[in-house]
Amino acid sequence: MNFVMKLSKEETLRIVKFYRDYASDSKNESVLFFAKTEFVSVTVYSSNKVMFQGVDALAEYKMWVAMLNYTDDKPIKKPSTIVNREIVQDYFLESIGSDEVGTGDFFGPVTVCAAYLDYRNLEFVKGLGIDDSKKLTDEKILVIGEQLVDRITFSLLTLHNDKFNDLTEKGYNLNKLKAYLHNKAILNLLEKLNTEPPVIMDQFAAKDLYFSYLTDEKNVYRDVIFKTKGESKHASIAIASIIARYAFLKHFDKMCVDSGYSLLKGASKEVDLLTANIIKDKGESFLRKYAKINFKTLDKAKIILNKL
Repeated sequence: MNFVMKLSKEETLRIVKFYRDYASDSKNESVLFFAKTEFVSVTVYSSNKVMFQGVDALAEYKMWVAMLNYTDDKPIKKPSTIVNREIVQDYFLESIGSDEVGTGDFFGPVTVCAAYLDYRNLEFVKGLGIDDSKKLTDEKILVIGEQLVDRITFSLLTLHNDKFNDLTEKGYNLNKLKAYLHNKAILNLLEKLNTEPPVIMDQFAAKDLYFSYLTDEKNVYRDVIFKTKGESKHASIAIASIIARYAFLKHFDKMCVDSGYSLLKGASKEVDLLTANIIKDKGESFLRKYAKINFKTLDKAKIILNKL
């Protein structure tokens, strides 16, 4: 199904800039720019019309409608699939969602966000097409995240690497740290609100185990609903996930500048090799500020280092 927007030259250039890494050639002389990702193709015509096609065409169209404040007299075409109204309403439930990112990345901090989906922001959020935030590229996270932090009430906590390393060396495991951060983010957010909506967390541990991690805390918020793969079930969790990832990416870019290395996300053989080279150049202690040194990545890097 196709979705078309008629834009100004400035708006068209903004779209071109966003998709330039996916640019492809087009034999159509009236096409100024063509890009194709795994889920959508974007065609920009000389008339400044932009057409979205593909599996995610509607979501992509809605995202740009929201970001450009675009209006059109024609109603948005809806896909032929039948949508269960109860599921849709539940997905956009007015609630606090809480999620974390960075736990699987050797480099970079652990970032937790609790975000409040207010009924006043429902239409705005629906327009962003964030029903599966795990599919969003980092480039799109940076664009949508910037929109969300301006509109959504949230609490964001960042556990920087040096502090993370100090705590894990004292015996704190990752799940205990995440439980503390989630609890604190939720309490911080509730202090900003004059209401107490449902609180839904993307589940990383069984309910009893989660609360056992918080036995030493004086103030624990207990009315929490736990959902596995929560970002695909509740928009509030998807929003929290995007804002957390947005903050993580911003911090990650700063770390690359500060460290002088093009750091890599995740944990992989490429990360192992990069780590080995950093140790060779700067020494192992240099990593404490930029990496989670309890990861097996460090041991693998040392093995590689012995072969360099």
